[in-house]
Amino acid sequence: MRLLFSIILAATVLLIGCSPEAYKNSADRQVQDILKDRKEKTLGYVPETIAETTVPDKPGPDAYAKIPQSPIPPPTTSPIEPSTVELEYSPLGPEMLFPAGFEGGLPITVDVGTLGGLERLRLGPPAPGQAPLRFDLFRALQYAVQNSRTYRDQMENVYVTTLDVTLERHLFTPRPFANTGFRFAGGGSDVDYRTALTVTNAVGVRQRLPYGGEIVAQGLVDFVQAVGGNVQEGESAALALSASVPLLRGAGMINLEGLIGAERELIYQIRNFEDFRRDFAIEIASDYFDLLAQQQAIVNELQSLDNNRALTEKTQALFAAGKAPFTEVQRSLQNQYRSESNLVNAQDVYQNGVDRFKLSMGMPIDTDLEIIPRELEVNIPQYTDDQAVTMAYEYRLDLKTAWDRVDDAKRGVDNAKNGLLPELNLVADTRVGNHDLAPASHIDGRTWTYEAGMDLDLPLDRLPERNVYRRSLIRLQQAQRSYDELRDQAALDARQRLRAIRSAQLSLEIARSSIELAQRRLENANELLRLGSRDSRNVVEALQDLTRAQNDFERARTRLQVAILQFLRDTGTLRVDPNAGSLGHVLDRKYQRAIEKETSYNLPQAG
Repeated sequence: MRLLFSIILAATVLLIGCSPEAYKNSADRQVQDILKDRKEKTLGYVPETIAETTVPDKPGPDAYAKIPQSPIPPPTTSPIEPSTVELEYSPLGPEMLFPAGFEGGLPITVDVGTLGGLERLRLGPPAPGQAPLRFDLFRALQYAVQNSRTYRDQMENVYVTTLDVTLERHLFTPRPFANTGFRFAGGGSDVDYRTALTVTNAVGVRQRLPYGGEIVAQGLVDFVQAVGGNVQEGESAALALSASVPLLRGAGMINLEGLIGAERELIYQIRNFEDFRRDFAIEIASDYFDLLAQQQAIVNELQSLDNNRALTEKTQALFAAGKAPFTEVQRSLQNQYRSESNLVNAQDVYQNGVDRFKLSMGMPIDTDLEIIPRELEVNIPQYTDDQAVTMAYEYRLDLKTAWDRVDDAKRGVDNAKNGLLPELNLVADTRVGNHDLAPASHIDGRTWTYEAGMDLDLPLDRLPERNVYRRSLIRLQQAQRSYDELRDQAALDARQRLRAIRSAQLSLEIARSSIELAQRRLENANELLRLGSRDSRNVVEALQDLTRAQNDFERARTRLQVAILQFLRDTGTLRVDPNAGSLGHVLDRKYQRAIEKETSYNLPQAG
């Protein structure tokens, strides 16, 4: 018996000695095995899902503070106060910029060469220093799936859901247990109380049965050691096997509800992850296309500024020659200032967009990033409304999940009905042990005992179960309505995306025609201004319309590209698996990471 106690103690020490890192690695192996099988059967391929974590150090005292420290800004001057200066009366209108007979150059308020982000538009060797990162769409996607914080969160959600499956599976496997207890009992001299040390050990295994109940096999050993008084020392041992099996309430498939629910939730989470990957690709692509449009807007504003400067010089020359009033110079100069302001604003919008793009990709904000355009082959879908709706019904993963949740709700109703039944359990117990005063290791078969019976709990109070049943019926109706609504929404999305594609195509053609018209107007207006038959107003309006049409063209092109991706997503036909061309290729995290290692190509990562 002493040997048995030593074995128990050694096993306990061994279990306690398992490090947190060992538990983490064990969970990783089990989760990846499950995910590989479920993803292959659900999606047809296995997108990488990892949860990169480390076991942290012991938390510091700040983690236990009841009132965490909040930063308080230092004293400073007031940012704004009412003015005490009284304004004097003055003539209405601005001061005349130039006196009569003005001659000389006009001020230029914007130095185009100092505007950041436009170096790619200039000729000559690159500036000294570290070269910026140059990303096109596919390089941005490749970087984003490796470093985006949102992407990592979604992978971890899949991992956590898989952990629930491992637990439910574990509950239906043999689960060992070992318990050791120490008790010291004693009393005063005037009481009839013995003083002794009792050590109780229990080692065994338990397992849940598939259709309800549990079976437990265990060994029990007690040691009693006298410390004082007249207590009798001794050892007792028993081998016991017990079982409890429900026959009505809790019997059948309801006992598997935890496992079934966890397995199905994992499939739903995998589908959600795939939908997220599609949305993520569209989000990055949309931001990229917007940045290209903003780049072109800067180019358009530069061209507009050059044209307005030329117009100002032309009206100045006409004024100096006495062929135009000075108001023409003022009008052209005013429009030049407006163009300079538009250029600065376009520059600011672009730089803010680049910073937001870095944040979406998980890139440090201070990274020097240059967005480079790349020609893309855009295949415009040629479907009717009915064809698009049919594809959405067939391929959308969220619609399939909504339908499966209706089945979940039906299963919930059936489980709730089971809860209304009487509780009738079959119980059994058998054990064998040692005789009194015999060592614990001397198990004697003549001490064998057994018992069996049934426990009945009549359903006299089933108010909680009644409410659960009624709630399950309501949830079934809600699940059905959610599916019907999502099905209608899927049809609406498919039709809207087709209309968005057609609208973007028309807008693109209109903008192209508008550019051609504005260019012809500008040529005619310049010629009329040169001949002195018209003032500069027509030139100013033509310049503004040309810039507006050019910007509209870029926005329409961006809308068309994004609308096509959104149509594919909303019909469930946007593929992002490794075999789905360049888009799926760059979203393959595992393959792209291997390529980076082979090329020794390290990019900055956000902390």
